[in-house]
Amino acid sequence: MYGQAILDMATYKILMGTDGRNLEDTMELFKLTESQADFLSNKKRGYGILIIGAYKILVKFEIYPHEFEYFGKSGGR
Repeated sequence: MYGQAILDMATYKILMGTDGRNLEDTMELFKLTESQADFLSNKKRGYGILIIGAYKILVKFEIYPHEFEYFGKSGGR
């Protein structure tokens, strides 16, 4: 896994919803518990797991209308 060094260097990691083989790989790579894996498999928009060092925190991200301007007008949903 050549990308492992890059993942290990990051101070913060944000995991968003996933399932299937990607979820299994994510569980193994980040040593997630079953409840954390269930949380990710629900794939609720705006929710994720924030990893800071050894701490894993369930978070909800809120984007206010004026912040959408930073994303531009092309592509996306």
